[in-house]
Amino acid sequence: MNQTITFVFTIIFLLESFWEVRLFSQLQALAIQNPTRIPPRFAKVIRLERRWNWISWILIILLLLTSSNFTILWVSLITLIETYVVWRMDNMKSKMTSED
Repeated sequence: MNQTITFVFTIIFLLESFWEVRLFSQLQALAIQNPTRIPPRFAKVIRLERRWNWISWILIILLLLTSSNFTILWVSLITLIETYVVWRMDNMKSKMTSED
């Protein structure tokens, strides 16, 4: 059962990672197209995304090195934080596109 949950969370994490990269490029394009209408929290969201990108890779490497007892915990934590980062980026994109 733990392997199934771990597998499902891993797939969710990978899908969210692809969505995160897509959102990042869209946010950058929106910022380049109209730099005067960048919301004040834009830099904070981009900084969060960049930091999380590095931290998630470190956690994934730790996941490979730790015992299997903690695998489900690490994968759940990584997926939860990835979901939060993608949610923040999506909100920023919605805010930037609604201003047009």
